[in-house]
Amino acid sequence: MKHRTSWVGLALVFALASACRSEPAEPEIEYGEPVGLRMATKRGIPDYEIAVAVSKGTDIAPLVPELGAALHAAVELCPEIVQAGKRGEIVGVSFRVEQGAIGKVATKGVEATCVGGALGGKRIAAADKLAVLAQIRFPSEAFVPTAPTAAP
Repeated sequence: MKHRTSWVGLALVFALASACRSEPAEPEIEYGEPVGLRMATKRGIPDYEIAVAVSKGTDIAPLVPELGAALHAAVELCPEIVQAGKRGEIVGVSFRVEQGAIGKVATKGVEATCVGGALGGKRIAAADKLAVLAQIRFPSEAFVPTAPTAAP
């Protein structure tokens, strides 16, 4: 997992937050600047990217390894997410960390529902009531290894 500058603008993060709501309106959550993660895989899933933002005022740096690992494990359990990625779709999930575990997962779409279900209840060492917003995408320009060819 490589940490790099985010590819998602803050405006997109706020748009996803409102689109992922599945419950009655709560007070508007403010998120800090998103961080981009490039995930390299080994189990037949192409490499992909995650943009993740947490509650404004929370230092995301110490949370990146745990959030990245939890999201990656969920993606590996949901192979249908790759098909959404091939269609150019960005899969979004939002959740809160409550009492040391992921709870109140909100998603949009079948692929996101699978990821949300795989995330629910996972233990995360983070502040209680931490809000997390994540977007998962499979970039079309992702490197695809090919067999070497003979020189002419």
